[in-house]
Amino acid sequence: MSIVAGVISESWTSDLLLIKKEIAQHLSRNPTDIRHEYFDNHLYFCRVAIDCHRESSWAENHLRFSMVLGHTLMSSSLTQDVNTLLQQNLSSFPQLLTKAQGTYCVLDYNKQQRALTIFADSLAIRPLYYMKYKGSVIFSSCLRLFNELSVPLTTNLAGATEYAVIGYSLGNKTHYNEVYSIQPGEKLTLTSTSLVKERYFRWSDMPFNCIDDREGTLQLDHAFKQAVDLAIGNDLHAISTLSGGLDSRVIVTELLKRGIKLECMNFSYQRSQDEVYAEVFAQCHDFPLHIVNVSDTQEQSIEQRLGHYWRATQYPFYLQVERPRLVWSGNGGSVCIGMVFCDDHILAACASGDPFAVAKAYLKHQHAYIPKRMVKQGAKLQRQLEQNIVECLCQYSHLPLDKAFQLFLWENDQHQHIAPALEDMDKFRLDFHLPFYSKAMLKVMFALPVSSAVKHQLYMKWLNQSYSEALLTPWQTYPGHLPCPLKNNLLPPLSQWQLASNVRNKLDLLKIGVSTLFDAKGEFYNRHYLGANCILTALGLYRGESTLNVVKRMNQVLKSPH
Repeated sequence: MSIVAGVISESWTSDLLLIKKEIAQHLSRNPTDIRHEYFDNHLYFCRVAIDCHRESSWAENHLRFSMVLGHTLMSSSLTQDVNTLLQQNLSSFPQLLTKAQGTYCVLDYNKQQRALTIFADSLAIRPLYYMKYKGSVIFSSCLRLFNELSVPLTTNLAGATEYAVIGYSLGNKTHYNEVYSIQPGEKLTLTSTSLVKERYFRWSDMPFNCIDDREGTLQLDHAFKQAVDLAIGNDLHAISTLSGGLDSRVIVTELLKRGIKLECMNFSYQRSQDEVYAEVFAQCHDFPLHIVNVSDTQEQSIEQRLGHYWRATQYPFYLQVERPRLVWSGNGGSVCIGMVFCDDHILAACASGDPFAVAKAYLKHQHAYIPKRMVKQGAKLQRQLEQNIVECLCQYSHLPLDKAFQLFLWENDQHQHIAPALEDMDKFRLDFHLPFYSKAMLKVMFALPVSSAVKHQLYMKWLNQSYSEALLTPWQTYPGHLPCPLKNNLLPPLSQWQLASNVRNKLDLLKIGVSTLFDAKGEFYNRHYLGANCILTALGLYRGESTLNVVKRMNQVLKSPH
């Protein structure tokens, strides 16, 4: 994996030359990282190779260069894939990439035509951001970079509030008005005079509701094993996450069945289900599990924590792993295969045929409400949030509404799911095997009726049929989903749904609230309501933590008005 950024322009003014310098300076926050630069007076391209795959992701000849962020998984070899792309005409890329099973962003530059073409994977899991500026286009795989450049940026309030209450910005929005995100299956063509967007792959064009559960479980099992085949290559050792749930457990079970020697990492509250159930599973299958207790599982992602803790100096097994900075992760399993975020109320709204009812049911399920009195224009922003979800759903108006909602989650929630961890790749220097995002697995789930998949129904049929070893010890389940049938003789650990925020987290939120009162970002809030919330919460007269958490998340992305 690499991190990249650049500018394409017909003429290079002093403004753009300054931006070119700033890109090289700020692309990585590690000053010792080597910046590989290409400049031909039309395209400036800067990349920092993190080298988690221990293969080259770059290929070049006198006519073109091609590179891959992530891994296309057309084959097990990243180097083979990028050279295959370089040897093909650009017109062949859509067909080649339609068969790719990985998560990737492919960049190809034609030196004669001076055109940079960018292809996102089917969910755009590997992000790329871009903005137009004075006749040029600036692009980067890191959103954080734009704030370091000498370009005007203003807050996109819709994008910022979406991020604060549902965890991601919808569509191609970011929290800047000027910066956009590449979309699932999108192809961008950048020249010194134009930016052209088109979709080379659409999930909404794929066959749906066309297979039954029996065929679905067979195809899903084949697709999962194929994804592991492609990702594992020649590795004999592996590092994986392991939670108390099923997604990482299935991956670990498959790796153990293949004879892979592995160790796992767990980050959880002490004596939570995440910790206890992972520990019992590891004991049952006799492999090492390293548990790191944390006080706030939301402060950093598991991937970010891995980058901090998984080091050769701390774990002797590190030196045995062929690709130690490449970690197996269960991201995508719960949403794409288990269909969390889709409860009975949402299904009823889908059956009604009313997209507004679906939007309202989803926001209720997520407890996603903008504090109307605290955030200026809060009621208007809440209505806009509902409308934006409806617009996303209406992109798939030719589909049944439950299928449209399935794609809404894939192309919004999952599209942004690991972006925060990838933002910090220069710090943590990790990449991930993500088999649940395999295109073949997603095709199976889209081909199945939603009614077969919701509440982990098909997921559990698959595991009972193919991975009974994963079901020998208790696991954590989602509220309203199929329960774990095993009798639990352990001391009753807390599920993540029962864990209350601790005193330290409350104090941290109060500090953020109070500091916001005197900060320029306070202009986005009604300060008297914010102040009252802080005082009453501090005195224990009001439980304002959830509201203050919205302030915390908004402050992370707000651009100060001064």
